Amino acid sequence: MKKKWLVVIGVVMMVSIFATIAFAGNPIKLIVNGREIEPDVPPQIINGRTMVPVRWVAEALGADVQWDEENKIVWVNTPQLDKLQRQVALLEEAVAANTPREAVETWARGVKERNGALQYAILSPELKEQKRDAYESCGWVTGVSSPWIRDYHIVSESKTADDTWTYDVKYSWETSSGPSGDSLCTVIVKQYEQNGNKEWCVSQVLNQDSLVTQLQEQVREFLIRKYNNHYHIEKIVLSEVAQKLNLADSEFEAVFSTTVITTPLYTSPEDWPTQKGRIKYLKENRGRLSPEQIRKVEETIDFWNQELEMYIDERSETNEWLKVTAEFDGLGVINKNSVKIFSDDGLGNYYPVKEDDSSFLTAEELVSQGYEEMQRLVEQQSRR
Repeated sequence: MKKKWLVVIGVVMMVSIFATIAFAGNPIKLIVNGREIEPDVPPQIINGRTMVPVRWVAEALGADVQWDEENKIVWVNTPQLDKLQRQVALLEEAVAANTPREAVETWARGVKERNGALQYAILSPELKEQKRDAYESCGWVTGVSSPWIRDYHIVSESKTADDTWTYDVKYSWETSSGPSGDSLCTVIVKQYEQNGNKEWCVSQVLNQDSLVTQLQEQVREFLIRKYNNHYHIEKIVLSEVAQKLNLADSEFEAVFSTTVITTPLYTSPEDWPTQKGRIKYLKENRGRLSPEQIRKVEETIDFWNQELEMYIDERSETNEWLKVTAEFDGLGVINKNSVKIFSDDGLGNYYPVKEDDSSFLTAEELVSQGYEEMQRLVEQQSRR
């Protein structure tokens, strides 16, 4: 029988997960799964932590508790959990696939029925390790209630290696108002040795529509970061125009045409942070500048006042082509840390975008930028 050690921090974690401490005056109540427990030693607050007897909490959860006096160990045995784990293991063995097509059929049925447990049972060992938390977090129910999958069909299959098959599965979607289109999913199945048996498991799932959507969201977030500091964003329009899937490196690429419609946050040229920095420099240093230096700074400020005045209240439309690449895991979820964004130079060449130009700077950073610009201008005048 499986046994687990419990130390004080484990007890605290157990209580925080399964029990609710209700502070209703004195004494403190201990409630486990909705039932009030009255231990022989009442709960106590010690150094800001609520401490409860481990035996009472564990037994209320169906566990058996033993005290090892000689070794000073509390043993907590969970026979019900062990039985449940054995039951789940036998169910997973029952749905294990003997052929690659059987594996993809089981996976597709699990997706159609929104049955995360069935999907999980047919995953490769690596994917099970990666995705268990995700399945648990959604209560083992995947997808959404609407639209739902009406039907699915395996539209192609190919053997890519001795122990690897690739399938394309078409899902037909529906809502309460009728059909809602189709989506295509690529499922890769491999053979694995498990518990002395050879089983076919899903090793990778790729929905290119989903990958495009994920990259599109990364582009949207990028554009918000770019414009949100100094503009009201009225509208962002994104259109996917090209995509490329690299299965060997688990990398996906998409190109988007983007349109962003904005208006400045500032109501006058003098409010624009960079211009504020220029004006601030002149106010703070006028007394030590020569007439020629003052004239040069004032000319620069006047030039930018006129430039900014032309569009300070105007809506602006910016069009840009952006390419995005990202790595993805076995279930087609992108790794956000791997996302790279490239900008088109107008000639079809793409260069990495660095978020260090003035668009991404804060108002305070732009004020400093304007101030330093005038400093350099004066220094140039002094050297002449």
